Amino acid sequence: MKPIIYTALFYTAVIGYSQQVTYQVLEDKPDKAYTKFIAPEFGMDYNATALCVFIGANGRYGLTDKLDLEGAFRFDLYNGIDDVGGTFLIEAGGFLPLTSKIKNKEVPIVLSYNPYAGTTYKDGQQYNVEETKYIKVPSGQYLNQIGARAGVHYRRLGSQDLTYTNTSDINLAGLYLGGQFTTQAYVKAKVNNDVERIGAGFTRFFVDAMILPVSEISNPAANDGLAADGVFGWRAGFQWYVSPHDGDYRFLGPSVFTAEIGKKPLTGFNFMLSWGIAFMNAR
Repeated sequence: MKPIIYTALFYTAVIGYSQQVTYQVLEDKPDKAYTKFIAPEFGMDYNATALCVFIGANGRYGLTDKLDLEGAFRFDLYNGIDDVGGTFLIEAGGFLPLTSKIKNKEVPIVLSYNPYAGTTYKDGQQYNVEETKYIKVPSGQYLNQIGARAGVHYRRLGSQDLTYTNTSDINLAGLYLGGQFTTQAYVKAKVNNDVERIGAGFTRFFVDAMILPVSEISNPAANDGLAADGVFGWRAGFQWYVSPHDGDYRFLGPSVFTAEIGKKPLTGFNFMLSWGIAFMNAR
């Protein structure tokens, strides 16, 4: 654990260094950032009944100029309960932007990334130093949108009591209704009158109320301490598409990181974290 911590600290220290360069902004068009994609993903989902490791995909795609489709499918490779198999999640919905505004603030453009820039020593141990060099365009445009989202949600998972003698499957199905904020930027610059680099990003934040009228457990004895507490739940989430552009240099590649926290009937507190690689990109 210590090597990971020290590497992260050195990385944080070095990334703040901005190389002195000249640049010329060629494009500042946030609507050129990719915001529609399919991202095969790998992650973990923790709740009060089980810890699951899954593979799957999440995606966003434009149905019309005004309405974006959003969805996910995740199949659990591991759910920690031997007698319960085939656990998964299916979700499909849409996002309708209601307001759109342009805001000006710094847009970072990564020039280079070196995971082996050097070494350092602490307490007789050697640690790697990572280095990222970048410039900041001081007044780039961000397109910010706020809107409503809704969709259907189905989750099948398992539960086991504290004695490991009773197991059960749980089915949660219903709707989610909420709001979402998205922000995106796209700046292309010519650096030192030589190479062209793009600084772009897409993030979204959402909060949902979940109405799950199907909250079923086949064996209540397998759900110690978690009562069938109604049909309502909630969640909050964040997604970051790190480099949503088609330029020559893409920091961390087409990575998509997603995180959610919330609470659902029968399963209690929930935390999900995933990493995906985007393809089938569109604006």
